[in-house]
Amino acid sequence: MSLIGCYRNPGFEAVADGVMAFFDRRKDLQRPGIAFGPGGGDEPAKVSTDISLVAIDRSDPDAYALAEVIVRGVSAALERYLQERPLFRTVCPEQSLFVMPIFNLQRYAPGEGFRQWHCDWTIGEEATEPVHRVLAWILYCDSVDEAGTEFHWQAHHEPAERGKLVIFPAGPSHIHRGRVNTRLSKTIATGWINGGSQADYLRRLAA
Repeated sequence: MSLIGCYRNPGFEAVADGVMAFFDRRKDLQRPGIAFGPGGGDEPAKVSTDISLVAIDRSDPDAYALAEVIVRGVSAALERYLQERPLFRTVCPEQSLFVMPIFNLQRYAPGEGFRQWHCDWTIGEEATEPVHRVLAWILYCDSVDEAGTEFHWQAHHEPAERGKLVIFPAGPSHIHRGRVNTRLSKTIATGWINGGSQADYLRRLAA
């Protein structure tokens, strides 16, 4: 069985439309995307405009409402992913996984992208606890030809299609990169699924 799970429904399409409208509306939250290292030559590994969302921060009601809806949707897809692959939950710490409530919206202008092969598991000490990442997720918010995600070992290209949610392992088994469209922009929401319980994570975050 493939460990790349794809999920589509009218709810995810509505969320994707909400992300597009929110990104257009909230220019005050937009920041240059973080590059994780050189992409070769003079080009950075990643060029994008990002908005960070925190589904446990109610200080911005507009951002909180969108973040909560996204986390609920990804959580529902995660449950289906685990039902299809029951051993995945069995081998995880506490037999539990949760959707990280801190994640990003990313817009790639024509010619921009995450060009470097990478995985989502690291040993950094960020608030998202990347060493605990088990899975990653992407919600494509618009349909763009030749602008999806390439998976190296799987020799697979996942097309960017509005309202499609993709869940896949965060580690080196699923090294991936974005396919760059030089004519059209692409918008995604993306984040991680960590091992353990959300309650324990929130306690560590508050300590």
